[in-house]
Order: sequence, then structure tokens, then C-alpha cells
Amino acid sequence: MRRLILFLFYVFVCSSALLRAAELPVLRIYFEGAVSKNMDYVDGTMRLSFADDPVVELPAKFRTRGATAKNYMMKPSLNMKLRTDDYSEELDSALLGMRSCSSWILNAMAIDRICMRDRVAFDIWNDFSRLPYETDFEGRNGTDGRFVELYINDSYYGIYCLSERINRKLLNLKKYQEGLDGSVKIRGVLYKSGTQEIGNQNEPGFNDDSTACVVEWHNAWELTYPEDYGGLQAWNPLIEAFGDGKSRDYVKRYFFLQNVADYQIHVMALCIADNWGNKNHYFSVRNIRKDIDDPDPTEADRRRFVLTPWDLDTSFGGGFDGRYYDGTYNEWPVSGIMNNAPYPVSYLAGDSEYKAILKQRWIEGRGGAFSVDSICKKLERYRDLFIESGAWQRMTDHYDAQKDRPKYVNDLAREIAFIEEWYRGRFSEMDAYFGIDPLGVEEMKNEKLKIKSEESTPNWYDLTGRRYNSKPTKPGLYINGGKKVVVIEH
Repeated sequence: MRRLILFLFYVFVCSSALLRAAELPVLRIYFEGAVSKNMDYVDGTMRLSFADDPVVELPAKFRTRGATAKNYMMKPSLNMKLRTDDYSEELDSALLGMRSCSSWILNAMAIDRICMRDRVAFDIWNDFSRLPYETDFEGRNGTDGRFVELYINDSYYGIYCLSERINRKLLNLKKYQEGLDGSVKIRGVLYKSGTQEIGNQNEPGFNDDSTACVVEWHNAWELTYPEDYGGLQAWNPLIEAFGDGKSRDYVKRYFFLQNVADYQIHVMALCIADNWGNKNHYFSVRNIRKDIDDPDPTEADRRRFVLTPWDLDTSFGGGFDGRYYDGTYNEWPVSGIMNNAPYPVSYLAGDSEYKAILKQRWIEGRGGAFSVDSICKKLERYRDLFIESGAWQRMTDHYDAQKDRPKYVNDLAREIAFIEEWYRGRFSEMDAYFGIDPLGVEEMKNEKLKIKSEESTPNWYDLTGRRYNSKPTKPGLYINGGKKVVVIEH
């Protein structure tokens, strides 16, 4: 009877865990009035609930976000800033186990028919690439996020991704210093490529408060940090890079080559066409006041640029308007990517050192973060979460009944199967580009595993010192791994 009770308890615990795993948290946000295309920050509240976790209810400000996203107001993307009770100060909170932040994104993924491309691509990036220096977040160089079902003023809007932002704390950028005389010494900087905050992008210049800059024709950036102190002091490193820094020597001096290679591999392998140019990535410098020629390499590295990806909705053969689905995907070839490389990659194309790093990073990635098996598991994990929780059915039923709809598919499992097949082809194309024989790589890997196994398995010796390559079958006293072992007859 006791065993039966323990067994039933075990089944209950496992069933509860599975039920919890197949649930999506519910986020309800409230503010005065209706959501609108150009809605600036309005005061409101957020209420986050998930299974048996305590409900999180906090004051917050909300505004609509995203240039393309604003064309899909039936499922709007939003910025959410957590605030103190009087809304006067920022309030950090660790939502759903993510790092403690005050500023969050509610990504509607309105052009992504599977509602997971951005999250899966960031998961892959976080597995594959790390910052070239230590941080409080294990060197992570991309966002973390959790899927939720969103209600706005009690109206249902479907599946969203609640994600953190790329910011100073994540990248460990040095905070600016304020002097007693009111002066500001800027140290760490964070630039976001692509912006609508400046109208005329045909010639270099700034917007009114110098928080956006066109560094050259149709190459506009936002000053993400320090956003309150725009001006030449903050912008000079970026202006210099696109002015005097257009050479191979400058790029190799001011950028981390593996970081650049990782970004390129990411774009190539996942066909992220909307991120290969003057948009959808960040440049950051930990401290612009450091000397790149400092004899201490640790200090010099603080002046180097780091690339960080952003807005990965067009990965896995997707498009900015959701046109690719049902087995037909963007086939931007791997071989064509280098022919249209943006800065700084364009100045590394013929460099033998960079080419060697690029190939080595693919070899490492193809057996790990970019392996077909690893990527399929990520896609299927979110597929199962959406379907088994009932969220996908709720969302498609809701929008099927609406006149205006975001982009989605009704049969999610079928679409994921098509995307997995597309990636298998892309994986082979990457191998072909780098001249990699899959069989040769597997043989090399198996040989390494064999050697490692042999090295890690202690040899057997009898008391006279005679060596055995496997466990002796004859009963007696032997030495194995430095210890005496008695082998008995079975």
C-alpha cells in the first residue's frame, strides 16, 4: 500500500509539473484610453500571473513601439516601464525568472507567422556567442524572454514575448559621471542601428536633441545609452568609425574579430536578411575614454566595439511582411551574403585571419548551437508549449473572427516541420560554403571521443605490473585507477 501511495504521489507531482510546463503566464495591462499607433508613454498598471506563483502587480508606463510593428495595430508591440507608486522613478523587477529590469518589451511578433522566430534566434545566439569579457550575466550578449498571453484593458491580444532590453547593465558599460559643476563625462556608449527619430537621412546630421544621428547617407543610429546626453562627446567614436575607420587595420584594431564572426555566422546560418545592413543591431563601447593603444590589453579592450543583434523576426527564411510560409522561405544564398557585407565585415572579407576564425566558428557552431538537432528541439519546445497550453488555438480562433489580422498560420505543427526541413537545407549550404565534408567532421569527432574515452578509462594491472586493456576475466586482486580491486568469478 505504501508503494502504491508513493507511486500515485509521484504521478501527481509529474502531472503537475507537466501541466505547469504546458501553461503560458497571463499578463494583463491597463491604462486610460485605447491603444493607438503613436501612443506615447501613458500611466497604467501591469498584472502578471502564472500557475501557483505569486501575482505580480506593479505601476507601469506603456507606449507603442517599432516602425513596422505600428502597421499591425490589431496586435501592437509595446514598451513597458515599471515605476514606483507615484510613477516618478524606475522600479526594477525580475519577471518570470529573468534578470531584474525596469524596462521591458512586449513583442507582438505580428509579422512572424509562428510567433517565435525572434526568441529562437536569440536563444541560439545566447548559446553560441558570448561577450569577449566577463559580466554579471555570464557574458550574455542577447536578450532573454518568456512567452505570455496578453490582455490590454481586458481585451485578448494573443501570444506575446515579454523580453528584456539590450542595455548598459547587460553589457557592463561604464556609467557616465556627473561633475559638481553640472558637467557630464560620458564613458560607456550604446548605439542602435536604424531609427525613425530623424527625418532627413540623406546627409549626415543630428535630430533636435542629438539622440539620433545620420553618420553617412541612409545610415542612421539612435543613442540608446546615455539617452539623456546626446552630443558630439557621445557620438564621436561612431562618427570616427564610419569616417576615418574604413580600413582593415582599423577594424582589426577596434573590433573583436570573433564577435564579428559570430554575428556573421548567425546571419548566414539563419538567413536573417533584415539584419544585414544599416539596421537591427547595436554597437557598444565599454569606456570611450580608454586608450586603444594601452599596453595593458585588458584596458585596451575596453575601447573596442562590440556587436549585438536585435529584432530577429526575419530569421529562418522569414520576411519583414510575413510573406514567406507554407514551405516557401527566403532563399537569400549563403554565398551572396559576403557580397553585400556591411561595415565592419566588408573590410574583413579578404583577411586570412578573419576567414580562418569565421570557418572555425561555423565548425564549432555546427556541432552545437547551430546543429540541426539543437535547433529543431528549440522550435519544437515552443511549438509544444503553444499547442499544449491551448494558447495557439485561442489566438487563432480570436483573430480568425477579426477583420484585421496579424500574420499567422492555423496549423503550427505543419509550419514548424516545413521550417525544420528548410534549415536542414541551409545547414548543408553552410557546410558547402566553408568546404566542410560532414562525414569527415563526424569521423574527426568520433576519433576525438574515442581518444578521450581511452584516456579517461583507467587501465587494469595485476600485482606484477602486467597491464590489461580491459577488465580482467580471471578472478584475483588487481589495480584499477590507483585502487586495489577484487575481481570475482560470475
